[in-house]
Amino acid sequence: MLPAYVIHAKSLPERTEHIQRELDRAGIKFEWVLDFDADEITSDVDRAYFAEGADLTLRQKSCALKHVVAMQRIRERGQDLALIFEDDALLVPDFCDQLKRVLDEAEKWPRPRILHLGAATNFYTPASELRPGQIVYAGNRVRNMEAYVLGAPEASARLDWIARHPMHEPIDIAFNTGDPAMGIPFLWPEPPLAEQGSLNGVFKSSLDRKGHAQLQLRIQFAVQKFRRRYLKRWLKLK
Repeated sequence: MLPAYVIHAKSLPERTEHIQRELDRAGIKFEWVLDFDADEITSDVDRAYFAEGADLTLRQKSCALKHVVAMQRIRERGQDLALIFEDDALLVPDFCDQLKRVLDEAEKWPRPRILHLGAATNFYTPASELRPGQIVYAGNRVRNMEAYVLGAPEASARLDWIARHPMHEPIDIAFNTGDPAMGIPFLWPEPPLAEQGSLNGVFKSSLDRKGHAQLQLRIQFAVQKFRRRYLKRWLKLK
């Protein structure tokens, strides 16, 4: 199994047991990324990574910096491929078997490449593009960052991009611009291998500015998932 890193906030202890259980079930050993909780971000770090006046909360900045730390470790260790999870990721039951198939098929894309394993924002490959036996497709955006695969080449490219372009948006939105500029495709497995608990209502979101209740999130996610993954996706074929 690939080396794995878990983005985790020490201020959210309710997620510790959850992600430990998810990854134990999948047989994945991992390393915590605990650096830069919201109350640990100094002004120097803020200036180094974020644009002046960026409309981001401290928790959004904390999340971004934790992803940065994970990528720094991957680059420093020269790891060819590694997994990064957020602490609210929910994995499909046969995650490792599906991941192996995804990794094997992704080999047809040259490096750099990043595999976006989840679909927390409910974006899917159009039904008209699906092909029998194919499981990896070129997408058109970051599918959130609850679970993804990259290696030292991609981590290095992203870190260099951030150094030149301080973030003024959440990190996943920033990479919607950054990855194409670096020639990194958005690769989506179909079906996705993970969901994000803070978006599907399993957990209260720590980044949601609107303060949606968990029940509201659960209903919104289920309706959106049905519309985008099934109804809208397949009606286009008729």
